[in-house]
Amino acid sequence: MIARLATSEGMRPGEILSLQVGDLDQDSVWVRRRLYRGNLDEPKTRRSARRVALSVGTVAVLSLWLTQMDVSNKESWLFASESGKPIARDNVWRRYMYPKLKAVGLEWATFQVMRRTFATLSKAAGVDAHTRSAQMGNTVDVNENEYAVASFEQKLAAVRNWNQSSLNDGAGSSQMLRLSDLRLREEISGLAGGCH
Repeated sequence: MIARLATSEGMRPGEILSLQVGDLDQDSVWVRRRLYRGNLDEPKTRRSARRVALSVGTVAVLSLWLTQMDVSNKESWLFASESGKPIARDNVWRRYMYPKLKAVGLEWATFQVMRRTFATLSKAAGVDAHTRSAQMGNTVDVNENEYAVASFEQKLAAVRNWNQSSLNDGAGSSQMLRLSDLRLREEISGLAGGCH
């Protein structure tokens, strides 16, 4: 459930671990606090206090999760430790998440990777930067430059599109490509000459 909220909804771990039953809505959760270094605190930024939309799959999994707990108390923690307090990030990672990720060869994955996955897949699905940033509680700049990562396929398409458009752009572009090709040949020739 925790991994799903990070990966499918783009939530921060401190936001997820500080969720209470009263933060749930039918198709969303409200970020009203965060668990930061073991302490309950205000959300990270003003933009972080928000309503997070939930996917249909997350709503279904969350409904099953709630059957295991007392939902009559709106202040019950969704992810409580044995002591009834919110479970600490390091504990949930070490006890539950890391062993499962390692078993499938994903021990390098982190909460940051999960949030980046959400941003990248959302961008690839055509979700605009403003909507992604509103969902994740960050700015458009941070979302575009820190979270959304271009896939190899996107980079390959970009260089092929550039190459094709420059070939179709007339004599000026063709001349530029010939000049670039000539410089590359000179560099290769110079390197080969220096490797006796």
